[in-house]
Amino acid sequence: MPMPSKLNETQEVYGFLWKQVDSGLPVPRWHFNDMQDMVPENIVRGKIGLEAGSGCGYDTHIMAKNNPGVKIMSLDISEGVHESKKINAALKNVGIIQGSVLEIPFTSDLFDFVYSYGVLHHTPDPNQGLREFKRVLKTGAPVFIYLYEDHSENFLKCTAINVIDLVRALTTRINKRVLYLLCAIMSPLVFCIFTVPARLLGAFSFTKKAADTIPFNFGKTPLSLTGDLYDRFRAPIEYRYSRSEVGDLLKKNGFVKVTVGHLKKKAGWLAWGYKNTC
Repeated sequence: MPMPSKLNETQEVYGFLWKQVDSGLPVPRWHFNDMQDMVPENIVRGKIGLEAGSGCGYDTHIMAKNNPGVKIMSLDISEGVHESKKINAALKNVGIIQGSVLEIPFTSDLFDFVYSYGVLHHTPDPNQGLREFKRVLKTGAPVFIYLYEDHSENFLKCTAINVIDLVRALTTRINKRVLYLLCAIMSPLVFCIFTVPARLLGAFSFTKKAADTIPFNFGKTPLSLTGDLYDRFRAPIEYRYSRSEVGDLLKKNGFVKVTVGHLKKKAGWLAWGYKNTC
């Protein structure tokens, strides 16, 4: 099918972002580790799994290296697949394909699990993405996803999102390289204004809850927020959800036994469910 203009732009925006990562080894702790820490069962299972929207391939590498008996198919729409090929070159149980999660180039009923971190909310049709996840999963197999939270119950974060949404009308038109440089300049400032106070508050049990309400509380170093800022200000498409909306999204697209929870230290939802046997 023809690629919608916004999807095409998403491909270019993230292709640029993933070229900025260090494709050397060892791979750092990444999103999969945070997800697995909170899921009370193994995400990786069976004989073959799919990472849908794999970016630079860090999560693919972690899953494949720690589960050599499981084939990990790694799918991404962007030029990030080339970085992924470098990172995963030595792993024989990895297959890397460039393609869209809205039209997954695999046969139906193939995978024992699907893992997708931070992808569907950047597509024109998250429902179509979930329908595709369901199609390629075996009956009863699980999907594990991460989606942005709307922070409707957190005044500070909700206000920050509303401000960013206004600014995005401009920043989504800025040249990718220029914006990335601006984000690199902004990162230390954002780190000092938000991350440092959050760390200080998080050090004490009686103020830890307050720390969790602060935007960008997950920074690791002064420059570590560059990619997150670029993602927030340059993504052509961004959907955000409440807890109930995430659950409903999975259920209406054919998943049962759905669980939704906050992903620790991240501004979003971890959710999983199983392909309906009906």
